[in-house]
Amino acid sequence: MQLFDFLLGVYIVCMAICLILYLPRLRCWLYARYRQPRLVAKTKRNLAVIIPARNESAAITPLLESLDRQTYPKEHFGVHVIVKEPDDPTIAIAGKAGARVHVVRGQKRKGDALDACLKDILTNEPARYDNYIIVDADCILDEKFLEEMNNAAEGGAEVITSKKKVKNYFYGNRETQPLSACCNGIIWTLMDNMGNAAKSKSGLPCFVVGTGLMLRADIVRQNGGWPYRATVTEDVELQQDTVLQGWKTFYYQYAVLYMEEATNHRVTNKRRRRWMTGVIDSKRLYAPKIAADAKARHRHREIYHTRNLWIVYLFVGLATLFFAANAVTAVLLSTFRVPEWFYAARNAAIGFLTVYLMFFIMTAVALFADWENIRIPFYRKIELLFVHPLFYMEYIPIVGVALFTGFGRTWDAIDRVSFAENEGK
Repeated sequence: MQLFDFLLGVYIVCMAICLILYLPRLRCWLYARYRQPRLVAKTKRNLAVIIPARNESAAITPLLESLDRQTYPKEHFGVHVIVKEPDDPTIAIAGKAGARVHVVRGQKRKGDALDACLKDILTNEPARYDNYIIVDADCILDEKFLEEMNNAAEGGAEVITSKKKVKNYFYGNRETQPLSACCNGIIWTLMDNMGNAAKSKSGLPCFVVGTGLMLRADIVRQNGGWPYRATVTEDVELQQDTVLQGWKTFYYQYAVLYMEEATNHRVTNKRRRRWMTGVIDSKRLYAPKIAADAKARHRHREIYHTRNLWIVYLFVGLATLFFAANAVTAVLLSTFRVPEWFYAARNAAIGFLTVYLMFFIMTAVALFADWENIRIPFYRKIELLFVHPLFYMEYIPIVGVALFTGFGRTWDAIDRVSFAENEGK
């Protein structure tokens, strides 16, 4: 009994240390419902919309239609679609919509496609565009998206990221959305409302996502294209480089993009494994450079907010080890009828509840912060509140695989979702 009490005491101290280290990041949660002041652009910038669309003939039409509905003057933006093979049916769809198509053979990752396309534009039209916007083929843009991104550029940031909403809620049947889609959609609230909004207000580096992302043209010219091709998460590489280069990032909530979430749990986990592998690979690639830069330029505050995810990994990892070790011990002791099995089981329960309650609180704040955009019935939001922590706990083995074995380092095909024709059904 004394041993298990001692181990519990050590565990509580370790958890407390992790929480103390994470406190500066927790302050961002206070901005969960913060509304930014609107910006108004003084000029109409020329925008290039870049769409990586390898084998995306089944998904790209709604995006192209949303581009046609933009309130931004058509003479001030051009659409560029990237495919891999000259026989891709996406080419005909894009051409009919008036987009310029770039055939990039040999692309292994999204970064390869972006690099070839940007180099082509820089070679043939070096001075045409002021900003470059990257959008995934399965997204839909709010009709004022380009107008608001142009407004956001007025803040002077080199890299701008938009507000992400879940496409499934607005273009599918809200009553029947699978919990896997709802659970994964919470991630965007965590990133935007509970992270990027506060970071933008405080002048800290934002977490940029590779869709709904805008870069200033001088950054593209300086890079000579898209150099972020070492991992499958080219956007995380960019985010790490923004910190290293000291580029200003900015999140703008009025530029709205609708993202598709998988309705199949298998597909969701495939995406999560690939994403986490890329995140860890990107951070490993840039960590030594960023650490050296922080020491040289005393930019510890910015570096902390860029790398604090590792504190979460440590917190969850320690809790998981505490749970697993005590659970196994409890089973063994109970098998041999050793009375102390109860204390091991108690410790295991505490370890499990530590992780569950952390994710429960995160989910509750996220639901409150983005209540109007999580378009499912009230009873399903309550269901989501209790189920999402378990969904998030699935990241524990996923991160473990990414840390120690790696998984999903190629740009694989993604299963797409079919939506009802009538919006808001």
